Amino acid sequence: MSRIVATSKRSGYIALAVALVIQTGLISIQVSRRIDTTFVRSWILDSLAPMEKLVDQALQGVSYVWDNYFFLIGVNKENEHLKALVDDLRIKLDKQQEDVAEVQRLRALLSVRDSIAGRTVVARVVGRDPTRSNETITIDKGRAHGVKPDSAVITADGIVGRVIHSSNFFSIVQLIVDSQSAVGVLERSTRKQAILRGNGGRDLDLEYTDDDTDMKEGDVFITSGLDRIYPKGLPVGSIVSVRPRKGAALFKTIVVRPSSDIGRLEEVMCVVDPPETVDVFDPTERSAAP
Repeated sequence: MSRIVATSKRSGYIALAVALVIQTGLISIQVSRRIDTTFVRSWILDSLAPMEKLVDQALQGVSYVWDNYFFLIGVNKENEHLKALVDDLRIKLDKQQEDVAEVQRLRALLSVRDSIAGRTVVARVVGRDPTRSNETITIDKGRAHGVKPDSAVITADGIVGRVIHSSNFFSIVQLIVDSQSAVGVLERSTRKQAILRGNGGRDLDLEYTDDDTDMKEGDVFITSGLDRIYPKGLPVGSIVSVRPRKGAALFKTIVVRPSSDIGRLEEVMCVVDPPETVDVFDPTERSAAP
């Protein structure tokens, strides 16, 4: 029995030794001769390269979209900033143009001040009668500034109206086109006296004159000063229409357009505390005197 066991052990050792010899030989053969793996590498390259290309293209596309998205966000923000800047500059330019126009209007008003006897006050128009049942405006000067009822209100182009009510800091002005308003006037060249009354629209009607035979379109009327409200010699308006009066062939219907643009008043001048005889020199008076 012991002999049989010893024989089996010896056989196992021999088999192990043979296997080691064979393994060593195979390793030696591999080292001395390299196996050609070109086909395997080519197959792996052809299989994996398209997938790698797709992944690379996808990454590049994502990177491009990502970069341009943030770039467009930046451009959009810059455009909004530039637009806001342009709007701000446009507003400032409009404001400067309005300031220049206002200065020009005020300068024209102040140029009239030197030709008027009596104290004057410049006022701003702050309101207009919205119902238009009465042609009136509201100005930002009142009794605290010397403005009181019957103070004449004028512009550089001519008369506007008269104050009919005043509080401490505001006044209501009845415009000359109001149907309840009347102005004593002279025709500038012939010196004919007349009365102009508002018709509730944009014009004045010649209500009374001692002689209208020679009156024609273009004739100019100035204040006569006889109403004790308006200084003498201020422009009132010019004739825009002369036609026969219905039912009275001897009389004419004469329409006068105010010299001042009544519908676009912004600044006006109030004549405050005029002297007893307020006179504005009119060069045509000398030529018309006998």
